[in-house]
Amino acid sequence: MTIQNQNRKWSRHLTKGLTLLLILMVCLAVLQWFIIKELFGFGADMVKDALMKQAPEGVNRADIEETFERVKTAGQQLPLSFLTGRISLQKIKDVGNYALEANADEFWDAEEINTLLRMMNASVGFKGKVE
Repeated sequence: MTIQNQNRKWSRHLTKGLTLLLILMVCLAVLQWFIIKELFGFGADMVKDALMKQAPEGVNRADIEETFERVKTAGQQLPLSFLTGRISLQKIKDVGNYALEANADEFWDAEEINTLLRMMNASVGFKGKVE
């Protein structure tokens, strides 16, 4: 066997191996995308349920549901909503930090919840008014 034939043989094996690896990586990326979307929706539902239970007088429960539906919708459209600028991951991080800080005493007042809802709406690009 000549050196040139050996190089071709190795090139074919390397090409097949890299092609298989590329297909595997694409499959894993798609799987991760679905997992992230499901976790995002699950997390939004959990927080919504907790806020609905703890919301005092002065908080419109319909606003809570509408806000979390907007967030879930934007989350279901990831990564496109992130690439188009519809959702801001930095603002969502800020919302999470605010929620942890505001609920440090394990009690929500109406102003804290309304502020949280306004921040969440801003994170998904909704410019409507939440009272």
